[in-house]
Amino acid sequence: MKILRNILFAFVIIFVIYSCEEDFNPYGELQERYILNCIVRGDSNFQTATLTRSYTSGNFDPYSSTNDPTVRNAIIRIWNKNNVAILKDTVAERPEGDPYKTPYTVFYTNKLQPDPNSLIEIEALLPNGKRLTSTAKIPAVVTITEILSDRKIPPDNKNFLKITWDSDQKDAVFITRLAIYYFKHEGGVKTRNIATIPINYVKFGNEWLPNNPKPTSDFSYVVDMETVNKAMELISNGDPNKERYEILSCIMEILSLDDNLSLYYNSTARGRDIYSVKLDETDFSNIQGGYGIFGVYMRDYHVLRFTHAYIRSFGYIPGLTEPD
Repeated sequence: MKILRNILFAFVIIFVIYSCEEDFNPYGELQERYILNCIVRGDSNFQTATLTRSYTSGNFDPYSSTNDPTVRNAIIRIWNKNNVAILKDTVAERPEGDPYKTPYTVFYTNKLQPDPNSLIEIEALLPNGKRLTSTAKIPAVVTITEILSDRKIPPDNKNFLKITWDSDQKDAVFITRLAIYYFKHEGGVKTRNIATIPINYVKFGNEWLPNNPKPTSDFSYVVDMETVNKAMELISNGDPNKERYEILSCIMEILSLDDNLSLYYNSTARGRDIYSVKLDETDFSNIQGGYGIFGVYMRDYHVLRFTHAYIRSFGYIPGLTEPD
């Protein structure tokens, strides 16, 4: 029995030593995949796309890789009705400290503005012959309901702002941003700046942290004047010279996401609740032959004008005429 135990012990030691000599790879053999990402702007003729490949690193830290995974010399085309655009490739410099030392490669065209409520297709032909494709539907135009939307700040006889819009898209998802546009005068030069107005602020220590709006299916946006006032105050936070700030206007920006982008948002964000624990990210792709996102959004704006009395109450200078 003792001899048997010794034999088993020796066998285990030999197995462990032999196993340690083999490289252990928890990912298995790398299977090359290609990723095409293109978000089409429905309000512009300038469109961009990126094309990359999957990669791995020797020490299992993806941020340690210095080999740029960009795919070059591909042919990317976009169709909308009878319009076809071939995207050109160009390069852009990377910021200092980027692990990749070669420039960004981006594909672009300035000759395609899609029509609302129409189909749009994309195709990428890689140098190795692989083909990636996808299809999307352009969402309907977002239309501001002027009669139900505030047009000046502060509004008459109420302590909140409300902007309402309409769209024919079913189950639409909207992204909203309300922002103050202003000039700062310094050293004889004026620079244009933007201050985003959140849903509200939360005080943390001596700081006011913004709680920004999340994507929504609502057709209206409401924010308290208390939050607008705080955003105005923070424009010159810590600067006693308030007259250096020239306030222009407040602009509401509304993005209407197509079905692909709406599904992407729903699969990655709305599935989470206070009772769920996610150990990994949800994989979402609508690219045939590879991975990535092909989607479209429409954009609309609504301008709100500040009264001069309201601007001057913060010590600032009005930059536009008084609202009607």
